Amino acid sequence: MYARLFVVVFLSVWQVDAEYHTFQWQSCTTDTVHQALKVHSVAVNPTPVLTPGPLHISFTASVLKQIEAGAAIQFDITRHTALGADVHIPCVGDLGSCILDGCSVIDNMLNGTRQGQRDLGLQIKKMFESVGVFTHCPIAVQNITISNYKIDIAELDPALNFIADGDYTIKATVLHPSTGIQLGCFQFNITLKRKSTGGGWLLGRKRRSYKNAQ
Repeated sequence: MYARLFVVVFLSVWQVDAEYHTFQWQSCTTDTVHQALKVHSVAVNPTPVLTPGPLHISFTASVLKQIEAGAAIQFDITRHTALGADVHIPCVGDLGSCILDGCSVIDNMLNGTRQGQRDLGLQIKKMFESVGVFTHCPIAVQNITISNYKIDIAELDPALNFIADGDYTIKATVLHPSTGIQLGCFQFNITLKRKSTGGGWLLGRKRRSYKNAQ
């Protein structure tokens, strides 16, 4: 469940000058009565996110109410361009603006067809296990703290090239398994970049910013 909020950070990218020089995030939860997942703080380094290369993640979050099996995560991913147009990223092969089973994300990665996918899934699983968090639902009420955990990102598969380099807003909404009620929402801005290719300046960017919020 938590892992999928960060998996999208590792999506395929090409080289571009960074627009977001710091990781920017905010809570987008609108239903505080039913809120089950609350993010308190997040830090990601380096920015922009580079691939291949190491990524250091720190965050604190609270599970306020037990999250039941079948809970979904709805992703909405938007790329910002210099022309002022926001490009919606569609759902392709469970990547992009998809609605996914939040309780089976890690297992799906571990059983994936690509070695890089399996390696990433194993690293994220170990990250949560290192602080005593299980990645299967139901997820009990608890506080979660990850401090400067390093994940090594491999060179990404060419199959992910449908997502270009640039500046993105990524919104993840946790939904109740039977009612669809919002259980929590987390949104962040980030620049994604590949090390090995050039020419990304042609694509352009549009700045989006907001203050970090709990």
